[in-house]
Amino acid sequence: MGKSQTIRTVVEMLTAKHPNATIEYNHTTKVDVRVVLTINGLKIGVESQGGPNSRLIKESLELFVRIGCDVIICATRTSGRTVEAVNALQGFDVHWLEQRDKSQPYEQILRSLALARNIVEEVEALIGSLEPAPARSMSAKA
Repeated sequence: MGKSQTIRTVVEMLTAKHPNATIEYNHTTKVDVRVVLTINGLKIGVESQGGPNSRLIKESLELFVRIGCDVIICATRTSGRTVEAVNALQGFDVHWLEQRDKSQPYEQILRSLALARNIVEEVEALIGSLEPAPARSMSAKA
């Protein structure tokens, strides 16, 4: 629960903090987002769809690797095809961040916001590092 909202919030936070970010690719709907941002030379691919039949497996991961993303941020479930696809990425260190189940709608919103902030902090650390950091993939799981 809340994977797409969390990922959309990450994009909103990053673009608000870095208004000069280059947007190389942008496919955004009311529900989902797939975007490639370049911030201070760091190319970041972001995909909010994370279900087993989503474009994450069929299109997005391939696109992000092909165009040279340094970081991939995506949603997955806790197991299954999307997790396997992320784990199979060559040349990326995978960092999993898990979103807990909701109990009340307002708690889910707060958890999504907290997780989005956590993801943005990790990306900001990569952006601010003097030496190029190893490529990382982050995923919000629910």
